[in-house]
Amino acid sequence: MPRFSPLPLALALCAAFSAQAEEIAGTTTLQAEQIEGVGKGELQARGNVQIDSDGRRIEADWVKLFQDSGELQAGDNTRLSEQQNVLSGGALRLNETSRTGELATPSFRLGSGPRQGRGDAVKLLFDGPGKYKLQQARFTTCSVGEDDWFVRAGQLELDYSRNLGIARNGSIEFKGVPFLYSPYIDFSLDGSRKSGFLAPSFNLTGSGGVDVTLPYYWNIAPDMDATIAPRLIAQRGLLLNNEFRYLGERFGGELRAEAIHRDRDFGASRSAFSWQHKQQLFEGLSGEVDLQKASDDRYFVDFGDRIAVASQTFLPRQAALNYTIPGLSMSLLVQRYQTLQDSANPVTEPYARLPQLSFNYNAPLPAPYRFEMSGEGSVFKHGSQAVANSMARTQLDGRRSILYPSVSLPLERSWGFITPRIGAHLSRYALSDGRELKRELPVFSLDSGLYFDKDTEWFGNTLVQSLEPRAYYVRIPYKDQSAFPNFDSGVADFNFAQMFSENQYTGGDRVNDANQLTLALTSRLFTQDSGEERARFALGQRFYFDPQRVTLTETARSEDVTASDLIASVGGRPHDDWWLDASWQYDQQAHSSRKTAFNLRYQPLPGSSLNLGYRFDKRNDIKQADISAQWPLTRKINAVARYNWSIPDRRALETLAGLEYNGGCWVFRAVNQRFVTTANETSRTFFLQLELNDLGKIGSNPLQTLKDSIPGYSKLN
Repeated sequence: MPRFSPLPLALALCAAFSAQAEEIAGTTTLQAEQIEGVGKGELQARGNVQIDSDGRRIEADWVKLFQDSGELQAGDNTRLSEQQNVLSGGALRLNETSRTGELATPSFRLGSGPRQGRGDAVKLLFDGPGKYKLQQARFTTCSVGEDDWFVRAGQLELDYSRNLGIARNGSIEFKGVPFLYSPYIDFSLDGSRKSGFLAPSFNLTGSGGVDVTLPYYWNIAPDMDATIAPRLIAQRGLLLNNEFRYLGERFGGELRAEAIHRDRDFGASRSAFSWQHKQQLFEGLSGEVDLQKASDDRYFVDFGDRIAVASQTFLPRQAALNYTIPGLSMSLLVQRYQTLQDSANPVTEPYARLPQLSFNYNAPLPAPYRFEMSGEGSVFKHGSQAVANSMARTQLDGRRSILYPSVSLPLERSWGFITPRIGAHLSRYALSDGRELKRELPVFSLDSGLYFDKDTEWFGNTLVQSLEPRAYYVRIPYKDQSAFPNFDSGVADFNFAQMFSENQYTGGDRVNDANQLTLALTSRLFTQDSGEERARFALGQRFYFDPQRVTLTETARSEDVTASDLIASVGGRPHDDWWLDASWQYDQQAHSSRKTAFNLRYQPLPGSSLNLGYRFDKRNDIKQADISAQWPLTRKINAVARYNWSIPDRRALETLAGLEYNGGCWVFRAVNQRFVTTANETSRTFFLQLELNDLGKIGSNPLQTLKDSIPGYSKLN
């Protein structure tokens, strides 16, 4: 979360002139219409005085130099400049020895272009080496003539010896209206982390009403920090958010904890906790921890402000050790989940792995053969200990071990490849009901493909077109697996990539019987110089030579079905402003579409993005239309919107609408979002944010929501 740092650029200005109080080295030249006192203790110059020294310039109507005391006086109009940085004002007094003095009515300009900072003050005091004080100062990054906002401070102290700035009696003035007053603010001058209050966040939600967060950032040490963020929710109470981050040479992590003593709407105390940690123990060996917990099933529904947060169902509690060296990777995992249930749409709690040891090994044999072996040993338990002791429990616990060695002969050339492979899938089960099961299946596959390419024309451009036919055969004999439990398996989503896999099931509890051939044809268009893919066309289908006998939860295909659904896909970037990704799965037996996905994006410029989408999945009863956009209405006003509509349910899954105003040196955003959280509930959030360039963001932040909801979204500034 960005820190709210008043006057960060204005303060840095004085760093550009800090060398003026240092002993002058190198060549110094003095020009004026009249110079007196050369060779004496006091030198006076009048009329267009200009002093140049090591790239710095002082200009004034008159200048007095006192050689004994090292003091310089100048007036009535003075100007100090170095590169693009300019400090000007009235009378100047500066002691080169003590580095003290003052400049009356200073104004300044820092840098150039859109990030230029400028401001003024009543008086600037040089208070020693690298120390400055400005009285009644103000600062903005707006261009000259656009005084839309200013940061004001009654007194501004700058100490570059400690990289510390202090603003007393500070506030922000926007369009002439002051707000966010603070009697004391300290901050870093070099951009490093600094403890202090961050910009408050204001929000309006449907479940909690007015929502205000005031975060405090604590820079504990160079390698750790914390953010303490009290969040006052009008209809619920005070929610305390705490985030602690740490980073070492070989480890790093983040801990979050939040709690509300008594949720007035819920009627009880509520909390959530998460800890993610990763550590490199030594060469090749690393560990990681991911612990998450919520006090109740509805916690994230009520307090999550984004779909990704509010829709969480499974909270992991896991720890892993990972060992990796060339040719070998191993992992030891202990894993359990907290399942957050929606009463209207309950889900099955996953098995816990207590523990699971898995590995992958590959090594070259005498050329060109290659040996690979993967395996695992797992202990599966279902539910809590209380459930485990219940007589009503129906799920089996058990141990499972799998070993899959294989030998392949990869033959690869520039024009194609062929890879025969033979292996054995070996499984053992020891179940809580006393049964022991085993499965031994030989697996044979043959993968092959060819590459052809030629030059072609595409909208007047010379491109390379490839043609890539591919054939993939798999043979696995049938074994009755109906008595085997299902610890972690499911039917894999059938898509273009899955057609080239041996097993149609995920996990390790089912291995399909297979006597099948996949045929596919892919063609690509890409540029010769950069290799950018302009278009991609793919068509594929799997052919079955035997009927299906192994099943999990699905119905076995009938004997007269000799081919899978036909899959076609089109994608790429046919034009600099257009992106396309579409796929189609067609059931030839039923003569109907089984699955369709279509996404089209038009983005001629950053900040201008229009997206159209359609998704149909017959198996899961999904049929959705989606449109989203970030589009300029005027030179300064952009509209943002998304409408995701479920056709079978006849309701919107997410609606988002808002406006962004680009004021040049500031952006204002107003966004309203409504999304489905459970089967019967929705959540509404209203975001209001004022972003002052190079200073900070005030209000509730919709940027992550806009990035998640609108593909191609980009910040206006």
